[in-house]
Amino acid sequence: MTGAVDVYDTIGTGYATTRRPDPRIAARVTAALGDARSVVNVGAGAGSYEPPQTVVAVEPSAVMVRQRPAGAAPVAPCSTRTTSTPGTGSSSPTGR
Repeated sequence: MTGAVDVYDTIGTGYATTRRPDPRIAARVTAALGDARSVVNVGAGAGSYEPPQTVVAVEPSAVMVRQRPAGAAPVAPCSTRTTSTPGTGSSSPTGR
């Protein structure tokens, strides 16, 4: 692990017990989603602002994933590693 994942694995300990969702942020998330019927929650964290229509959550920090409440959307395995696409000079997450 490196970078942001290390940070969240360090500061995320106890997140779900000390950090409470802000209703103003939750309202903005709900409004922004409109009538969406399914959501992929990328950077899901502990699920604080996860809308009920979330189909899958993506979160690389195991510390944050362990704090997700019972009944929350399933978490897709992911990684912060990247792979290069030959000939393009670009990289993308491996998803593994």
